Amino acid sequence: MNKFIKTTAVSLVALSLGVSSLPTTTLPALAKTKAAKVLSSKKLKKTAYHVNGGYLYSSTKLTKKSHKAFKYLKTTFYATKSVKLKKRNGKTATYYYVKNKRGNVKGWIWKGNLKKVNTKALARRKSDIKHVLAAVRAMSSGDQSDALDAFKDVTTSNAYDDYSCLPGVIQNIHGFSAKDGQATIQAVASFKGRFNSVTNAKLVAMSDQLAETISASDDPTDDSDIYQASENLGETLADAVATLD
Repeated sequence: MNKFIKTTAVSLVALSLGVSSLPTTTLPALAKTKAAKVLSSKKLKKTAYHVNGGYLYSSTKLTKKSHKAFKYLKTTFYATKSVKLKKRNGKTATYYYVKNKRGNVKGWIWKGNLKKVNTKALARRKSDIKHVLAAVRAMSSGDQSDALDAFKDVTTSNAYDDYSCLPGVIQNIHGFSAKDGQATIQAVASFKGRFNSVTNAKLVAMSDQLAETISASDDPTDDSDIYQASENLGETLADAVATLD
């Protein structure tokens, strides 16, 4: 019995010594992240960009990630500052300070993860969004809800992307009343001449047909012919808008 107790005690001492002698390098997760160092900095003319990956960091130290850029691929960011950094691996890199229009998503991101936005195209998208919204507002109040609901996910960066964006809104600009039909015609007019010659001619002919249907209606507040003609025109315009860049 005494021999067993002695053997156990020796084993415990050996185990204790083994644990205490473990090198601290086995716990790298506890090591403090080395901060990046600013080598130079400058102000930038406010420029619009889209991100294509990487992370936004809360400071130029690059020790804390504030946002995963992949979640904001369709968001327009504006760069205002630039820094040249020496990273903890010893390599140098240029980072831009960017933030979205609302200012709630911001940080420092590697320049290579940014793509400059075509400002002329951006202005055109803003204009298209504005004109389509005006057409929706021109609809009879009871028929606006679906089109307005479709506007929730529309931004300047994804305006023409798919039917969850402007094309989806345009598909909902139709109804039974003369007001709804005129709103569809208004939406088409805002894209006049923007497509190939065949599509442009088709849109003009369908708009004229819808205008005649409205004019000939016995009940301009509730007419299934207006509904059908405006729906067909809206779908044709939506298909055309989905081809824009």
